[in-house]
Amino acid sequence: MERSYVRNLKLNSEVLLKGWIYESRTMSKMSFFLLRDSSGIVQCLVKNKDLVDKVANLTLESVIEIKGKVKKANIKAEFVRKDVEVEVSDIKILSRAEKLPIQVNEKTVISDLPRRLDYRSLDVRKPKIKAIFRVQSTIINAFRKYFYDREFIEIQPPAIIATSTEGGTDLFEIKYFNQKAYLAQSPQLYKQLMAISLEKVFSTNTIWRAEKHDTSKHINEIRQMDIECAFANDIEVMKHLEGAVKYIVKEVIENCSEELKLLDVNLKIPKVKYLTYEEAVKILAKEGFKIKIGDDFEPEAEKKLCALFPNTIIFTYDWPIDMKPFYIWPKEEKKGISGGFDAVYGGVEISSGGQRVHIPEILINQLKSKKLNPENFKWYIDAFRYGAPYHGGWSIGLERLTYAILGLENIREGTLFPRDRRRLTP
Repeated sequence: MERSYVRNLKLNSEVLLKGWIYESRTMSKMSFFLLRDSSGIVQCLVKNKDLVDKVANLTLESVIEIKGKVKKANIKAEFVRKDVEVEVSDIKILSRAEKLPIQVNEKTVISDLPRRLDYRSLDVRKPKIKAIFRVQSTIINAFRKYFYDREFIEIQPPAIIATSTEGGTDLFEIKYFNQKAYLAQSPQLYKQLMAISLEKVFSTNTIWRAEKHDTSKHINEIRQMDIECAFANDIEVMKHLEGAVKYIVKEVIENCSEELKLLDVNLKIPKVKYLTYEEAVKILAKEGFKIKIGDDFEPEAEKKLCALFPNTIIFTYDWPIDMKPFYIWPKEEKKGISGGFDAVYGGVEISSGGQRVHIPEILINQLKSKKLNPENFKWYIDAFRYGAPYHGGWSIGLERLTYAILGLENIREGTLFPRDRRRLTP
């Protein structure tokens, strides 16, 4: 018999189901248990005495295979399919679970986040946690689809680099044979080199940042979604970001309605607001923030902007040159204005980007201004000597966007196996 799934059960059909015991209840002459598979949870009824005894000895999360007939039902339990149940005719135990270190069916005891992360493979069996990662899967798939449909080429930049791509010292150093190397903190330099040759590129890759953060919205290993395209300035790449985020949200709404309901998230396609950096500073100052030109936006300032413009992607552009990395284009050098931008949404910064430097002499000057040695970037600088169009791009952290879209309390909720200052396992 071909295997069936909970989501596809049809009334009066004979079925073979495989899954985990989510809940179990045995009476004198019958047993009820909830069977969970990858598509949902269904109530199962056992009347045969030998099978009742078998169920009574099973532990929660044991893996079983059952045969039975689908009957009409009216189920009120949370997370469970409402319209049908399965009357069981045979049970096969595939794997008996030992005593659980955390509960999957958290009716009475709710484990704290650190302990849940210690047993993540159990934690993701919970319907609400699984819903987070189904949404996240939709997010990254929608990102890919959006740019594939616009004829961008997916690239795979290296994860090991010889020098910093962002400036600063917050890199993880590794030994690479007899050389010193680093885990990539961004695909920045490599995606630029591909944009000036392939024109439109994107990537989804892991990056590492060694900042010693200890907050609810920072992790040190990140899944990053990047684009870079030639013949595009800062405004044009912001439009790509606007379109991509709106499309991603639309796809989540259309494909994850049950998950959003489970997570109690009323998601709507966001509006968009464009502000110059100076305009944003003035707005925040009027709201009582002690902020002036030349200051970065603290997390509370980002939250305030999102509160002032709810359900909106807020772009702040024309940032001061000295506040942006060396590769950002000096848009109005005399005024000290760059072609860099940030975007906040859902109370948090989700992206930064801008137009890049494509002229070697300007690049050398900006490297020096950041106290970086141009000789360490010779391979990168030289690439712009052989016909390099102006270009721009941006990046979004997958976990950060999941955090923003679902309104999570901690970014680790939307990270399968977080890596931060305190966690290296599992």
